[in-house]
Amino acid sequence: MQPLGARNRIALLGLSVGLVLADSSVVTLALPKILVQFDVEVGTLAWALISFNLALALAAVPAAAVARRRPVGVFAVSTVLFAVASLACAFSPSFGVLVTLRGVQGVAGAAVVVAALDLLSEAAGTDASAARIWALAGIVGASVGPAFGGVLTQLFGWESIFVLQAPLALVGLFALRGVSARPVPEPAERPQIAANAALLLVSGALVAALFLLVILLINGWRLEPLAAGLVVTIMPLAAISATRVAGLLSPLWTRAASGAILISGGLAALAWLPHANVIWTVPPQIFIGAGLGLALSALTQRALAGRSGQALHGGWTIAARHAGIVLGLVLLTPIFTADLDRNEHEALSAGTSAVLDSRISPLDKIGVARDVLVAVDKAKADGRIPDIREVVGHRDDSAYADLGNALQDQLDRAVTNAFSDSFLVSALLGLLALVPIVLGRREVGV
Repeated sequence: MQPLGARNRIALLGLSVGLVLADSSVVTLALPKILVQFDVEVGTLAWALISFNLALALAAVPAAAVARRRPVGVFAVSTVLFAVASLACAFSPSFGVLVTLRGVQGVAGAAVVVAALDLLSEAAGTDASAARIWALAGIVGASVGPAFGGVLTQLFGWESIFVLQAPLALVGLFALRGVSARPVPEPAERPQIAANAALLLVSGALVAALFLLVILLINGWRLEPLAAGLVVTIMPLAAISATRVAGLLSPLWTRAASGAILISGGLAALAWLPHANVIWTVPPQIFIGAGLGLALSALTQRALAGRSGQALHGGWTIAARHAGIVLGLVLLTPIFTADLDRNEHEALSAGTSAVLDSRISPLDKIGVARDVLVAVDKAKADGRIPDIREVVGHRDDSAYADLGNALQDQLDRAVTNAFSDSFLVSALLGLLALVPIVLGRREVGV
């Protein structure tokens, strides 16, 4: 069998890394559909993401310790396991089974990613080149994941995400053509603590952009997954654009700090959205995406630069990133659900006042209030906020139209406000990343 050229090998290994790390967020836009199908609470639903990222974080370093001795074998076995687990996810009979299989994906995915880093070093010729390619593949995968999942969910159902993943994962096996076993590398040095700590905090902050923003668009503002997927493509486009000019910012700690500030600024802007309209999310997404591209590329390079045992240090880096995602999910989910309940009660009180103060006849007010409550209860069962204007404003009467607009405005404002605290907490996590970035700026000479 003819060996692959270096460029083709690098492309296939990059595909494998991007595919696995996209899985940390690829089901985000599918979560509303999963919620309805398996009838689980919003807080429980987060485990579809937590299980994968937690397993990936816990398995990354042990997998790297094995991969640095047998990178070819680890990559081959873990790729097949990841593909099998992905296909099994598509046919999960219950939410519990789906969560378990997502954990299996995480363990296998960790081994794929760390082994790919070692193989990239051989294909690219130098550890530094391999680290840049590896970091870029991870950034593209993580940021493109939600949009990719949204398009597939809308067109073919959420199960298609996992059905398509299986053959795409197996394609990565062609990267092993002509690769021989490598000798055991020299002992690895200690992990770069400051860079990995910053990665953890930045990744925790990004949860709000990759998870909560999507929930707001689909469940709160009633966008279809395809439309929401198109909206959130702004972030990956900004991230990719930022990585192309990232080299102009030096030293690396300056690039990392700039990225963390951009992420925090974008998240703070999402916390103060003036209106329920997707156009208001565009500038914050540009800031967050650009920050993602700058911070993750710089921090990953800092964590790996000038160090032996590339796969093992990659394992620490992956562990830090996905531990951060778990931290963000665990921290933000209860804040978000509590705020959602509180704002729901406030919206109902404000809606009652709007009905009582409306210009419709007193006898009709009770019927309108009943219709609105029925619509809200039905929409909650479907995991989405209703369009009150369709319930109230369909009558040929301007008073009803005005009431429908007023009620919808109250409901949209309440839903949007329910996300504010979570976005602010995420912005704070991003700012906290500046502490290890600044303290660790002299730990490596880059």
